[in-house]
Amino acid sequence: MRVRLIAAGAAVVVMGLGVSASAAMARGHALEGDWGGIVGFHHATVGKGYWFACPPLRNTSDLPVEVLKAELLGAPGHWRTGEVRAARRSDTHGTALAAYDTSFVEDADLARDYSKEPVRIAPGEESPIYYLVRAEAVASPVSGEAEGCRVTYRTGNRIHSQVLPSAFELITGD
Repeated sequence: MRVRLIAAGAAVVVMGLGVSASAAMARGHALEGDWGGIVGFHHATVGKGYWFACPPLRNTSDLPVEVLKAELLGAPGHWRTGEVRAARRSDTHGTALAAYDTSFVEDADLARDYSKEPVRIAPGEESPIYYLVRAEAVASPVSGEAEGCRVTYRTGNRIHSQVLPSAFELITGD
């Protein structure tokens, strides 16, 4: 009887490890995206919100991808970050590279936030949704640069995280 209990306990541990291992975040490579330049705001000031668009997302894999979230990566310590919005690309405006807090009220294309639900990208397709990440300098000097966006997505039952490099900067102007 004692042997069966040990074997049953070992089976539960192994099953638990299998669930944890399959749900663990893996380094992703299914997305492609690069602006190839710097997105920035000149004459930036303390306390004002600036939104940077992450590079457009293209699914280069053979499986559908569900984007779960995006975040600003490598921001200076004096920037407050964390807010994210997602907007649909407009046929007339294309992709906005940058926005201000007021842009979400003034621009109809930015009115609906798609970041609250997963965004599905078919194999070989580019997403019609783009992600904007917010930065706000909370102290002087305002100037600084962030490295890019980290995108978390799901393929099948696996969660992946992938860094898309892009330079974002705030510059104090004269």
